[in-house]
Amino acid sequence: MMSRNETPSSRAVVHNGDTFCIERKYEGGHAIILKILVDIQGLSYLYNEYNILTTFLSECEAARRAIRKGRIDGKLATFLEWAEGDSLEEWLQQNPPPASYKGEMEDLMDRVNIAQAISQAVSRVHEKGVVHNDLTPGNIIIDLERGAASCRVKLIDFAHAEKTDDAKMADGVNVQVNSDLTGLGYVCNDLFLGGSDRKAPESIVALVADLLQLTNRAYTSSEDANLDLKQMLDLPEIFLVDRSTEDMSRGLNLLPGKMYGRDKERAVLIDAYRRISDKPGDSPEVILISGESGTGKSSLVNELRWEVKANGGYFISGKFDQLRRVQPYTALITACGQLCDLILEMHPSTVEELRGAIKEAVGEQGRVLTDLIPSLVKVIGEQPKVDDASGIDAHNRLVFLFRGFVRSISKASTLVVLSLIDLQWADGASLDLIRMLVTDSANHSFIFIGIYQQDNDVSFNTHPAALALREIRKRNDNITDIKMGKLPLQDVHRFVSDELGMQIRFIRSLTNVIYEKTSGNMFFVIQVLLYLRNERLLLFDHDACVWEWDEHLIRAKISRFDNVRDLVANIILKCSNDMQNILSVAATIGSYFDEDTVMLATKDGESVWFPSRQILSYRKEEVRALIHACVREGFVKTTKTEHKYKFVHDSIQEAAFSRLSLEESRRLHLHIGLLAFEKSREDKTETLLFFAVDQLNKGSQLIEREQRKIELANLNLRAAQKAIKSSAFGPAAEYLQTGIALLRDGDWKDSSHDHHWENEYTLSLELFTSLVECLYCTGQLDQIEELVKEIFRHAHSFPDKQRAHLCLIKCLTGMGRLDEAIDVGFNGLAQVGETFPRSVTTKTVVIDLLRTKFVLAGKSDKDLCSLPPMENEEKLIAMKIISDIGPTLFFSRPEFVPLIVFRLVRLSLKFGSCNETANALAAYGLILGSGLGQYKSGYRFGQLALTLARRDKNKEWLPYVYMCVYSSINHWVMHIENTIEPLRYSQSIGMETGAVEFACYSACAISVHSFAIGELLSPLEHEMQMFSKQMIEYSIEVMQGALAPFHQCVLNLMGKSEDPLKLTGEVMNEDMQIALMKEQSNKHAELGIYMNVVWLAYWFGDYTRAGEFVDKLVEEEETGCLVEELLKTFYCGLTCFALAKDTNDRKWRKLAMKDLKKIKKWSKLSPFNCLQKLLLLKAEAAALGRRYSKAEKYYYDAIQFSQKHGFLSDEAIAHERLGIFHAERKNDEAAFDQLSSAKELYKKWGAHAKVEHIKKMIRNSGVPQSSS
Repeated sequence: MMSRNETPSSRAVVHNGDTFCIERKYEGGHAIILKILVDIQGLSYLYNEYNILTTFLSECEAARRAIRKGRIDGKLATFLEWAEGDSLEEWLQQNPPPASYKGEMEDLMDRVNIAQAISQAVSRVHEKGVVHNDLTPGNIIIDLERGAASCRVKLIDFAHAEKTDDAKMADGVNVQVNSDLTGLGYVCNDLFLGGSDRKAPESIVALVADLLQLTNRAYTSSEDANLDLKQMLDLPEIFLVDRSTEDMSRGLNLLPGKMYGRDKERAVLIDAYRRISDKPGDSPEVILISGESGTGKSSLVNELRWEVKANGGYFISGKFDQLRRVQPYTALITACGQLCDLILEMHPSTVEELRGAIKEAVGEQGRVLTDLIPSLVKVIGEQPKVDDASGIDAHNRLVFLFRGFVRSISKASTLVVLSLIDLQWADGASLDLIRMLVTDSANHSFIFIGIYQQDNDVSFNTHPAALALREIRKRNDNITDIKMGKLPLQDVHRFVSDELGMQIRFIRSLTNVIYEKTSGNMFFVIQVLLYLRNERLLLFDHDACVWEWDEHLIRAKISRFDNVRDLVANIILKCSNDMQNILSVAATIGSYFDEDTVMLATKDGESVWFPSRQILSYRKEEVRALIHACVREGFVKTTKTEHKYKFVHDSIQEAAFSRLSLEESRRLHLHIGLLAFEKSREDKTETLLFFAVDQLNKGSQLIEREQRKIELANLNLRAAQKAIKSSAFGPAAEYLQTGIALLRDGDWKDSSHDHHWENEYTLSLELFTSLVECLYCTGQLDQIEELVKEIFRHAHSFPDKQRAHLCLIKCLTGMGRLDEAIDVGFNGLAQVGETFPRSVTTKTVVIDLLRTKFVLAGKSDKDLCSLPPMENEEKLIAMKIISDIGPTLFFSRPEFVPLIVFRLVRLSLKFGSCNETANALAAYGLILGSGLGQYKSGYRFGQLALTLARRDKNKEWLPYVYMCVYSSINHWVMHIENTIEPLRYSQSIGMETGAVEFACYSACAISVHSFAIGELLSPLEHEMQMFSKQMIEYSIEVMQGALAPFHQCVLNLMGKSEDPLKLTGEVMNEDMQIALMKEQSNKHAELGIYMNVVWLAYWFGDYTRAGEFVDKLVEEEETGCLVEELLKTFYCGLTCFALAKDTNDRKWRKLAMKDLKKIKKWSKLSPFNCLQKLLLLKAEAAALGRRYSKAEKYYYDAIQFSQKHGFLSDEAIAHERLGIFHAERKNDEAAFDQLSSAKELYKKWGAHAKVEHIKKMIRNSGVPQSSS
């Protein structure tokens, strides 16, 4: 900083000596030093410093930079960088060391910070191969502007410095640095002791003595001094306080909250958390942490726990268990239980708010979640019973509710952070639920942390966890990967040094031996240290106050352990037999265990086969005391739940379990399982069912009696049924396969051992049928056919085959074998007395329709709503099969659809109503209305279907009935706007109950109906985007393909595509989508593309392109029932009128009039939807026929009724067409007024591309006379 008397051109004397004069001046606004030679004897020193600085230290931050050589007033001089701050000498004059550091910890810490910065500067100079040779307080500049903790140091005056010489090495140490070490010793002496008898901590006194080479522990490098000083700063409670000998001898405190060598990984983790907490993204944040066992993955994640809590978020965690891999959702249930407990700890008003949010999210289906997460009952109370859902619907329902539950709690201010450990041991159901959680685009305040062991197959392509992670990466871009490698040697040095309270240079020989064995695996390092202490290979010398060891003996001792598990097992062997027994029992139970279960397994009076081959039992208080002893020894630790414990590390559990031989472990599993099942039966609950069955299965090889195997097969069936109830189809399949294997003496796939079908028919049928259903739900379709064949071979009747039969139909449909699926369906129907013709003609359909109308004749609405329940078992099966093959017939053999609908109606009338009756009436109404033009009759049966579905609370078919009625029937007799809310209800109920496919149909209808009435495009596009993401997430590709052209059309109108005429942009590519739909034979979606192309081409005035796609639509059959048919007819009619005027081709006039007649017919039924469209078409027809006054009147009428009926887009296009009409009549003022009105309406709609199109028309002072 420039003094008051200095000017930019002046020079100020800093030091005036006999050899050199030091002055300061300013160049370019910066201070520099002029080192001016006064005595010629200093010439060599001047040049030596300049050469050292420029040759070796030009990039060293610890030395000031040499700028140039030159002359000042005729004298030789060097120009050097100015170093901000004061010399240490000056600082010490103002801040002498205290007489004692007792009560002066802050001052001591400041001095240690300064000393560390100085030693680091010296070390950096040494790294460049330079020795200073004149380290004194006067040659050290310290800058304390930012405090002692951020002290910056510059070494100055390198006049006596020299380059190190490798020839001057002794025992690997360059003796030249000794002068700097000694100098550093004197500097530290002045800094801490002041050359007097002042008192300082022993570590400081030892530091000074060792630097001054006064002991046999002298420093050999400045970096060692730097590391020692850093250590003092990091752990002042150990190294800057004089501790008692007893305290020092304890050692191995395993410092809580202290991580080594993970600063980079911790920074990445915290950064990922703060990124979403500061600015939530468009999907949940995913953090994946991988590495070998023992590398500190879980400890790293715990670093985040406190930050989340401090910011008001929820940090929850769970761990998958290697011994409970079949049990579904174990880690998720644990984590959600923690979440419920955290909620209940909040302020009552917050609890009430969250209770309301959760209830709103789960609606009437809350029981599904409270059955899965019992702790949730404490938050939202007991929930009413819900209807059972099956298969995929049950899974979809659970996913929807679980997402809603997490979403209701996750907010920007209260992030939910879910950490799940050991994904490599997760069950398939959990992996699927995790995948759906982290791809939930509606939850922007959720972080998932997945931890998995890299050495447990997760890197392999076929591992379930690897497949799940790959799927997550496809659907979520917000992923942070953290790889946890082994610690470098330097970090292990530091860890051991801190634990023993000895500085790094003294423990290197010990650490090197440990590192040779452990390769830096942190858990292994800890266990080796514990082993050395327990084996007295690491001893404390009370006289010298240091730890001692023999590295050669240690190397020999630990060389016999191949891995950490072997070492821990050896440590466990040193414990008492009773403690070993308790550890083995606990390890057999799992990574988590509670006192009750251990007590159960060691129940007084019961026999347990322990590795000592003694029959032992323990009283309750003995079990508790032994568990507490295990806690004290560091094998297990307590959890937040009272009397519940967990192993400190998987390796300890594995070591405790490894003490058991295969036969002993099986016996223990069997014993624990039997006792757990008995307790479950006594308590009349199934809380221990999964645990009991898993334990019994692990010991099942020891079961010899056939009856016991059958009993265990029955238990596996019960476990599977419980898993199915929670949509855990993967684990359920494993239980079922185990049950079958028990009946077949080993291999569940071995059909040669099928005697069980005779002896245990009911059990066999249920095991096989349930397995078929589970395999279908998990997508393992290739295994189903053989299992179904076996069921068909052994089943006594068709009702016994029914479930397998229906599953086979779904399986074949899923594999794309549609014709086979239909044939299987018709074959099953024939077996219950319902046959169908091989082929269908118009005559066949008419005759069947007349038969149906005949049986309906005279039946009032009351009669139809009062049908008795259907009881005939075969006809119930028939109704189910027909409903299941209906969608497949629609795509593959649509000519059969009327026949199956008519059959459903007649069966209901003859045998009574069932779940499928409402579905049948809705489909019948659709055929009458859209198929036959009997719209009022169609509306009647649609309303009847709704009445039945609501009355029976039939949520299985309610989404379908609502979707069918409000997307395909009611718009012919009511305003389209009034269909949207019922469709939203259908979509909501479909998602809530798991009928996701019907929900997606409704979502598509909502989008089209909203578009048809001219709802604002921006919110509509947002909703379409949400629906599209849902369809992708639930793999409903057919409906996503159907929605895509409408979505892209909206984006084009909004100006969010390069070419508004082309259906190509962020949602789809027109040419590629058409090709794909052709390849998939998806006619519905293909026609949807053609319709949207026609609309865009017409709106933007390219009538020729529009006409090309009108031709494609004319070639196909009408879509009939849908709102799309109304829109298609309207815009095709407008296009044909425009082309008729441009080309004088009678073909276009004929097509246009045909479309006009259709709209005219529909207008009589639904004037609110169709009249304005009819008037606009009439206006175009009149203009084409040169009846201009008539045309003008129709145009104004079309505008008036568009306003009246609330069709914004119809009103806009009517104004536009009237503007074009006036422009063609050369009535420019009227044209301008109408086009301006159209522009404002398009602007209000959000069709910005269309606004620009109208502006261009106005700028061109009129409208082109033709499409060219």
